[in-house]
Amino acid sequence: MKRITGTPPLFIVLSLTLLHTGVVTESLAQSASPGDERVLEQALVVGIAMGIPGISVAIGVGDSVAWAGAAGYSDVLRRVPVQVNDRFGVGSITKTFVATVILQLVEQRKLDLDKTPQDYLDLEIVRAIPNTGSATLRQLLNHQSGIPTWEFQEDWIRVGRGDQMELGYVWGKTETLEYCTGDLLPATNEPGGRYSYSNTNYTLLGLIIEAVTGNDAAAEIRSRILKPLRLEDTFLESFEEVPGGYVHHYHYATPGFQEVAGVHRGFPEIRPYLVESTSANLSPEWTAGGIVTSASDLVRWAQALRDGELLGPETHREMLTYYPPREPRGGRSQYMQGIARTENYYEDYAILGHGGGTLGFTAGMYWLEDTDVVVVTLANVGVMHSGLLMSPVSMFFRDVWLPAVMRYLGR
Repeated sequence: MKRITGTPPLFIVLSLTLLHTGVVTESLAQSASPGDERVLEQALVVGIAMGIPGISVAIGVGDSVAWAGAAGYSDVLRRVPVQVNDRFGVGSITKTFVATVILQLVEQRKLDLDKTPQDYLDLEIVRAIPNTGSATLRQLLNHQSGIPTWEFQEDWIRVGRGDQMELGYVWGKTETLEYCTGDLLPATNEPGGRYSYSNTNYTLLGLIIEAVTGNDAAAEIRSRILKPLRLEDTFLESFEEVPGGYVHHYHYATPGFQEVAGVHRGFPEIRPYLVESTSANLSPEWTAGGIVTSASDLVRWAQALRDGELLGPETHREMLTYYPPREPRGGRSQYMQGIARTENYYEDYAILGHGGGTLGFTAGMYWLEDTDVVVVTLANVGVMHSGLLMSPVSMFFRDVWLPAVMRYLGR
C-alpha cells in the first residue's frame, strides 16, 4: 500500500476498523438478548482492535455497579493485562470533584459565586492574569470567565507535555499560571460573553479552596468526597501517595503532536505514531485534571453527582443550571457548573457528566438523562495536541461501547 505523505497509517486502520465494527456489533446485537455479556465482551475486543492499548469500563444501574470489564494491556511491552480495578488518569473529570467542593463551600458561606478570584487570592501571579478581577467564580465553574488557558500556550505545551519536559519534576500549584499572564495571552472574551474552556479556571479554583480552608485541595477532596463515598481507588496524583500506582500510559505521537509538542527522548516508540509516556507525571494538571481512579469508583461518583448526594437541593440545582452566554454559539452541548450536557448524543438520549484527556489518558464519565444508567470508559492513551478530529477512544465510546451497553441493558 502506498503511504500518503504525512498521513499516519493509524487513520487507515481506524477507518477500516470502524467499517468492520458496524457489521460486527450489528450482527451480534441481532443474535444477543438483553443480559448477554457477549455483546460487551465483543465491544471491548473491537476497542482493542481500534488500536487502544488498554481499556477499563464500568456500567452503573440505579445505585450499583452492574458490570465492569477490561481489555488490552496496562503495560504493552511486558504484556501485562488491564485489571478491572486498575487506576487510570481521568483528566478533566477532576473538575467535577473541584466544582463539588466549591459548591459545598458556598453552602457553608465560605465562598460567594458572584465574587472574583482576586477577592480570595492576594497573589501577584493571579492579578497578572486577564479577567481575574472581573470574572465571577460561577463563570470560572462554567468556563464563561474569558480567562485564557495555560494548556494551549505554545511554550507550555513543550515543557508540560512535549520534548522539553523535565521528567520526574513536580510542578508547583501556581507554576502553570505563569503561561497565561496578560503579556502572553489576552482574555478570550468578556466575562459571561461566551463559553471558552480553560484549565486556568480550575487551577484558580483549587487555589481558592486552599485559601479559604487552609488545607491542601487534595485533603479537602478526600475528606469531603472520597471518604464519605468510600472511593478507595481515587487520588490526586503527585499531591498524594498512590498506593500500588496506576497503569502505564501512551500517547498518539501523530505528525501534529510532533510539530506542536515534540516527542520527549524519554518516550519510547511502541509502534508507529504511538509512544509510551509513563515516565511523565500529572502534576501540572493538579485540580484541572490530575486525578487517577478506577472505572467502578467513577460510576459511584457519577451516581452521587446525578443524585446530589453531597449537596443540598438548592446547590445541586445550581450545579445543573445552564447560564446561556450573551452570544449563544449554537451546538448541542451546554456546560454548567462542572458538568456538561450534550443533547441527542445517543439516539434521543442526552448525556451528562464529563470527559477527560491529558498526556497518556482519555476518559469519559456520563449518565443518560432521565435514566438510571451510568457509563464510564477509561483508556491509557492520550490524544491531546495530536490534531485528531475524533480520537479512537471517543469513537469507541460513541459508536461501539454505548450501543453495546444499551443492547445489554435492553434499553
